[in-house]
Amino acid sequence: MRIALASTCVGLLLLAAGCADERQEALQAKLSRLEAANAALAAQLKNVELQAERAASERVVFLKPEDSGYSVLKLDLGNITVRITDVQPYATGSKVSLQFGNLTTARIDGLRAQLEWGRVDDSGAAQNDKAKSRQVEFTEPLAPGAWTQAELVLAGVPPDELGFVRLKEVDHSGIGLLQ
Repeated sequence: MRIALASTCVGLLLLAAGCADERQEALQAKLSRLEAANAALAAQLKNVELQAERAASERVVFLKPEDSGYSVLKLDLGNITVRITDVQPYATGSKVSLQFGNLTTARIDGLRAQLEWGRVDDSGAAQNDKAKSRQVEFTEPLAPGAWTQAELVLAGVPPDELGFVRLKEVDHSGIGLLQ
Protein backbone atom coordinates (compact mmCIF):
# COMPACT_ATOMS: atom_id res chain seq x y z
CA MET A 1 0.00 0.00 0.00
CA ARG A 2 2.83 2.34 0.80
CA ILE A 3 4.42 1.65 -2.55
CA ALA A 4 1.13 2.33 -4.33
CA LEU A 5 0.65 5.54 -2.35
CA ALA A 6 4.22 6.62 -3.07
CA SER A 7 3.76 5.82 -6.76
CA THR A 8 0.55 7.83 -6.84
CA CYS A 9 2.23 10.75 -5.09
CA VAL A 10 5.18 10.66 -7.50
CA GLY A 11 2.76 10.49 -10.44
CA LEU A 12 0.78 13.45 -9.08
CA LEU A 13 3.99 15.40 -8.53
CA LEU A 14 5.15 14.70 -12.08
CA LEU A 15 1.72 15.66 -13.40
CA ALA A 16 1.74 18.86 -11.31
CA ALA A 17 5.25 19.64 -12.51
CA GLY A 18 4.11 19.17 -16.10
CA CYS A 19 1.12 21.46 -15.49
CA ALA A 20 3.39 24.00 -13.82
CA ASP A 21 5.70 23.94 -16.83
CA GLU A 22 2.75 24.47 -19.18
CA ARG A 23 1.44 27.28 -16.97
CA GLN A 24 4.88 28.84 -16.80
CA GLU A 25 5.23 28.68 -20.60
CA ALA A 26 1.76 30.24 -21.02
CA LEU A 27 2.65 33.00 -18.56
CA GLN A 28 5.98 33.60 -20.32
CA ALA A 29 4.22 33.87 -23.69
CA LYS A 30 1.67 36.29 -22.23
CA LEU A 31 4.48 38.34 -20.66
CA SER A 32 6.27 38.50 -24.03
CA ARG A 33 3.09 39.74 -25.74
CA LEU A 34 2.56 42.38 -23.04
CA GLU A 35 6.17 43.56 -23.32
CA ALA A 36 5.81 43.90 -27.11
CA ALA A 37 2.54 45.80 -26.73
CA ASN A 38 4.14 48.06 -24.11
CA ALA A 39 7.08 48.81 -26.43
CA ALA A 40 4.66 49.66 -29.27
CA LEU A 41 2.66 51.97 -27.00
CA ALA A 42 5.85 53.67 -25.78
CA ALA A 43 6.88 54.33 -29.40
CA GLN A 44 3.44 55.75 -30.20
CA LEU A 45 3.56 57.97 -27.11
CA LYS A 46 6.99 59.29 -28.10
CA ASN A 47 5.66 60.10 -31.58
CA VAL A 48 2.64 61.95 -30.16
CA GLU A 49 4.89 63.89 -27.76
CA LEU A 50 7.17 64.95 -30.64
CA GLN A 51 4.18 66.05 -32.74
CA ALA A 52 2.79 68.05 -29.81
CA GLU A 53 6.18 69.66 -29.19
CA ARG A 54 6.52 70.60 -32.86
CA ALA A 55 2.98 72.03 -32.96
CA ALA A 56 3.63 74.02 -29.77
CA SER A 57 6.89 75.42 -31.16
CA GLU A 58 5.04 76.69 -34.23
CA ARG A 59 2.88 78.81 -31.92
CA VAL A 60 5.89 80.57 -30.36
CA VAL A 61 8.21 83.16 -31.87
CA PHE A 62 11.69 83.71 -30.50
CA LEU A 63 13.17 86.99 -31.72
CA LYS A 64 16.65 88.43 -31.25
CA PRO A 65 17.28 92.15 -31.74
CA GLU A 66 20.20 91.49 -34.10
CA ASP A 67 18.13 89.24 -36.41
CA SER A 68 17.26 90.88 -39.71
CA GLY A 69 14.48 88.53 -40.82
CA TYR A 70 11.12 87.58 -39.43
CA SER A 71 9.60 84.57 -37.70
CA VAL A 72 6.39 82.84 -38.71
CA LEU A 73 3.73 82.38 -36.05
CA LYS A 74 0.85 79.96 -36.59
CA LEU A 75 -2.56 81.05 -35.38
CA ASP A 76 -5.81 79.13 -35.55
CA LEU A 77 -6.84 81.19 -38.59
CA GLY A 78 -3.55 81.30 -40.48
CA ASN A 79 0.02 82.54 -40.30
CA ILE A 80 1.43 85.90 -39.33
CA THR A 81 5.04 87.05 -39.33
CA VAL A 82 6.79 88.99 -36.59
CA ARG A 83 10.09 90.84 -36.55
CA ILE A 84 11.92 93.36 -34.40
CA THR A 85 12.49 96.57 -36.34
CA ASP A 86 13.97 98.80 -33.64
CA VAL A 87 15.20 98.80 -30.04
CA GLN A 88 15.72 102.05 -28.14
CA PRO A 89 16.57 102.87 -24.51
CA TYR A 90 13.55 103.71 -22.40
CA ALA A 91 13.77 104.55 -18.68
CA THR A 92 15.41 101.48 -17.06
CA GLY A 93 14.59 99.18 -19.97
CA SER A 94 13.98 99.15 -23.69
CA LYS A 95 11.34 100.27 -26.16
CA VAL A 96 10.96 97.64 -28.86
CA SER A 97 9.20 98.09 -32.18
CA LEU A 98 7.63 94.95 -33.53
CA GLN A 99 6.27 94.58 -37.02
CA PHE A 100 3.50 92.06 -37.63
CA GLY A 101 2.80 90.81 -41.14
CA ASN A 102 -0.75 89.52 -41.54
CA LEU A 103 -0.61 86.84 -44.22
CA THR A 104 -4.36 86.21 -44.10
CA THR A 105 -7.16 88.01 -45.94
CA ALA A 106 -8.92 88.86 -42.66
CA ARG A 107 -8.31 91.77 -40.29
CA ILE A 108 -7.14 90.35 -36.96
CA ASP A 109 -8.54 92.18 -33.92
CA GLY A 110 -7.36 92.13 -30.32
CA LEU A 111 -4.12 90.23 -30.77
CA ARG A 112 -2.83 89.20 -27.35
CA ALA A 113 0.11 87.13 -26.17
CA GLN A 114 2.31 86.16 -23.29
CA LEU A 115 5.42 88.30 -23.78
CA GLU A 116 8.80 87.26 -22.38
CA TRP A 117 12.10 89.10 -22.68
CA GLY A 118 15.55 88.99 -21.20
CA ARG A 119 19.21 88.26 -21.61
CA VAL A 120 20.99 85.43 -23.41
CA ASP A 121 24.06 83.53 -22.26
CA ASP A 122 27.39 83.32 -24.11
CA SER A 123 26.04 80.60 -26.41
CA GLY A 124 23.00 82.72 -27.36
CA ALA A 125 20.49 80.67 -25.35
CA ALA A 126 17.79 82.51 -23.42
CA GLN A 127 18.33 82.85 -19.69
CA ASN A 128 14.78 81.72 -18.97
CA ASP A 129 15.26 81.66 -15.21
CA LYS A 130 15.93 85.43 -15.27
CA ALA A 131 13.42 86.34 -17.99
CA LYS A 132 10.67 88.86 -17.43
CA SER A 133 7.12 88.19 -18.52
CA ARG A 134 3.73 89.81 -18.88
CA GLN A 135 0.49 89.55 -20.79
CA VAL A 136 0.13 92.06 -23.67
CA GLU A 137 -2.72 93.08 -25.94
CA PHE A 138 -2.10 94.94 -29.16
CA THR A 139 -4.79 97.55 -29.73
CA GLU A 140 -4.02 98.14 -33.39
CA PRO A 141 -5.79 95.58 -35.60
CA LEU A 142 -3.60 93.68 -38.05
CA ALA A 143 -4.73 94.71 -41.52
CA PRO A 144 -5.03 91.87 -44.05
CA GLY A 145 -2.00 91.33 -46.24
CA ALA A 146 -0.13 94.21 -44.59
CA TRP A 147 2.47 95.14 -41.99
CA THR A 148 1.33 96.60 -38.66
CA GLN A 149 3.76 98.32 -36.30
CA ALA A 150 3.51 97.98 -32.50
CA GLU A 151 5.72 99.34 -29.73
CA LEU A 152 6.36 97.70 -26.39
CA VAL A 153 8.21 98.90 -23.31
CA LEU A 154 10.31 96.16 -21.75
CA ALA A 155 11.26 97.12 -18.22
CA GLY A 156 14.47 96.09 -16.52
CA VAL A 157 16.56 95.14 -19.56
CA PRO A 158 18.37 97.95 -21.40
CA PRO A 159 18.95 97.59 -25.18
CA ASP A 160 22.60 96.55 -24.84
CA GLU A 161 21.52 93.62 -22.61
CA LEU A 162 18.32 92.64 -24.42
CA GLY A 163 18.99 89.25 -25.93
CA PHE A 164 15.54 87.99 -26.85
CA VAL A 165 11.84 88.70 -27.10
CA ARG A 166 9.46 85.75 -27.12
CA LEU A 167 5.74 85.74 -27.90
CA LYS A 168 3.71 82.69 -26.95
CA GLU A 169 0.12 81.74 -26.16
CA VAL A 170 -0.86 84.11 -28.97
CA ASP A 171 -4.59 84.56 -29.49
CA HIS A 172 -7.03 87.13 -30.86
CA SER A 173 -10.46 88.46 -29.96
CA GLY A 174 -11.95 88.46 -33.46
CA ILE A 175 -11.57 88.98 -37.16
CA GLY A 176 -13.02 91.34 -39.73
CA LEU A 177 -13.90 90.47 -43.30
CA LEU A 178 -14.97 92.64 -46.23
CA GLN A 179 -18.71 92.73 -46.80
